[in-house]
Amino acid sequence: MPCNINPINSMLIVKRIFHGLAIVLAVTSFQAFSAPGDGHPIPCRIRDGVNPDLFLMTLGDVKTPLAQGCFFPGQDQVRLTGGTNLDHYYRDTLGVKFYEPIDKSVFPVPPSGWCSWYYYYYEINEQEIRKNTRWLAENLKDYGANYVQIDDGWEEAGRGFGENRDWTTINDRFPGGMANLAAYIKQHGFKAGLWIAPHGQSSVQVVKAHPHAFLLKPDGSSLSHTWEGNFLVDPSTAAGQAYLRDLFRTLTGWGYDYFKIDGQPCVIDEYRRLAAQMQNPATNPIALYRKTLATIHDTIGRDRYLLGCWERPLEGIGCVNGWRVGADVTPGWTGFRLALEATMQSYFLHNVVWYCDPDTVMVRYPLTLEQARAWATLQGLTGQALMASDRMMDLPADRVELYKRIYPATDIRPLDLFPSAIRKPVWDLKINHLGRNYDVVGLFNFDDAGKKEIFLNWNELGLAGDPLVHVYDFWHQEYEGVFPKGFSAGIEPTSCRVLTLLPATADIQLISTSRHLTQGWLDLISLNYDAKKTSFQGRSRVIKNDPYVLTFVFPPGKNFTVTRASAGRLPVKVANHQGWATVEITPAKTGETPWTVTFAPEPWYHYPFPNPKGLKVTLTGTNQAVVTWNHPGSSSIGSYLVSLDGKLLGATKDLTFQLRNLPSGQPHTVQVASVWEDGGTGTNRLEPLTFTLDSLGPKRPSQTIDK
Repeated sequence: MPCNINPINSMLIVKRIFHGLAIVLAVTSFQAFSAPGDGHPIPCRIRDGVNPDLFLMTLGDVKTPLAQGCFFPGQDQVRLTGGTNLDHYYRDTLGVKFYEPIDKSVFPVPPSGWCSWYYYYYEINEQEIRKNTRWLAENLKDYGANYVQIDDGWEEAGRGFGENRDWTTINDRFPGGMANLAAYIKQHGFKAGLWIAPHGQSSVQVVKAHPHAFLLKPDGSSLSHTWEGNFLVDPSTAAGQAYLRDLFRTLTGWGYDYFKIDGQPCVIDEYRRLAAQMQNPATNPIALYRKTLATIHDTIGRDRYLLGCWERPLEGIGCVNGWRVGADVTPGWTGFRLALEATMQSYFLHNVVWYCDPDTVMVRYPLTLEQARAWATLQGLTGQALMASDRMMDLPADRVELYKRIYPATDIRPLDLFPSAIRKPVWDLKINHLGRNYDVVGLFNFDDAGKKEIFLNWNELGLAGDPLVHVYDFWHQEYEGVFPKGFSAGIEPTSCRVLTLLPATADIQLISTSRHLTQGWLDLISLNYDAKKTSFQGRSRVIKNDPYVLTFVFPPGKNFTVTRASAGRLPVKVANHQGWATVEITPAKTGETPWTVTFAPEPWYHYPFPNPKGLKVTLTGTNQAVVTWNHPGSSSIGSYLVSLDGKLLGATKDLTFQLRNLPSGQPHTVQVASVWEDGGTGTNRLEPLTFTLDSLGPKRPSQTIDK
């Protein structure tokens, strides 16, 4: 089985990708087919575009002008739009020596479930596993949770660092035994998972019972003392491989279907260090390490999931289903940042060579609700392995709601086939499903202090044709309006917003469903619209007692009302708003339901939205500034259009807008107009303010006008 390089330094990779390449990339569209494992080409970027803050992903057969080429997984080849081919792209350009496309035949999506470690640590016990299992069965199983994984602490007494690695003993906190516990987990509809550091062992008796299976000195003492164990399997002997085979036969015999094998960097480093002292001295210790993984995977079978753990040693590619690619997370915002770093540095590997696991997600205190929502968004927008690690029974309803909207992990893949050395604040997931082409965009403020204004430029997001775009806030279930050119949103510290972007047409459109963050991918089975009757017919997968909300938006300048809505015999609730409407279906059981929604025209009500006052421009960088203004009236209804030098930039509902890439040495005129929520109706009287970058320098930090 294709299964010695050190973890990649992100900055070095980025430099290697483009060193010596003088390529002019034409902009075009590419058709994606399926996930990389089946060999079909997928659209890709090999470097940042105009906006370096943009992080791109796809779900479904996506076409986008932001693609710089196509990646052919079976050949490890990138074909750029200018005609240049990059052969062995992962192997040579990215340095992934053991590149092999992911095999998705058994596991078409990453696992979703629960892990005991980050609440219980070593103090886990059988009763708590059972309690969490029952809770998951009652609350998250229908949403896609399918694994319950027991982490460190099930084995004998000890607290890690090598001394509790005797896999022949079971801690007395598990009086019923590990086989009975696996059976209990399966009775509740889950697959049972188990943590282990299999290359290590701490029992002298076990080592003596397996001659030639471990790395020993001539006097019988251990050659290796690491976190992995006080003894280490010798991969160069048949006895060492047989020991691993017997160990996993025992574990699978207990009934476990998911194995998290930890401490793998320790194993790799020790095999390199001790290659000459193995019983059969090795010239290629990494080949022997990969042989141990092959032995494990062959023993457990291809229908059981094998997860490598601890940072990102690429030596495991081709031998495992997934890898936990970051450091141990922690409860709180620091833990989120660790998951963020793992995602930024390793996501180019996800759903290409294996499923990335940025470690577990947590939503409990000390995270605020906004911080918990950001962590849930990280998981939901990337489709990486999704394992919760809270004491689930303790979570309040608003935290459980976050899990409901991100389970299960979906078949999302990177458009950006390169690592990021920065924390990108704009995450754009492009989705194509049932003829709906839309973007789900996460806007993040990773900092602890200071509100951040983020501007989404439609052209930079690849929304070609200068469209008007509907904007919907998923987490807050609020329609923002329809906007030209772009939209600016303020993000509070340590928080995020998730905006759904849908280019407007002359028809009523379905912009969102409430089931999952991907808003239709999991739940919508069919969707049809009759323009003459202004009526939708669809079929959706719904979950027992979970209100299922369909959100519709209307063509710019037009308004409608729902005149009829039905979903078989299920109760339906309608809410009509200006410019949008919702239909809420409450299912009595988990399953599929047909639904119909019909609309009729309704007149607009336009509030006389007053002009802004007190424009002010403040320098925020060498070629950046922010324009702010005051709202003179009492109503916050509507939005603002911002123009620079006679060119419309975009819209915002805040009282501030960022001006980027300002040419120096010339005057600029900024104008702000108030408009109604339909994106165009309102005043044409603009408030002009003329300034130069020099006038905003250190001696003159701002320039104001009040009309």
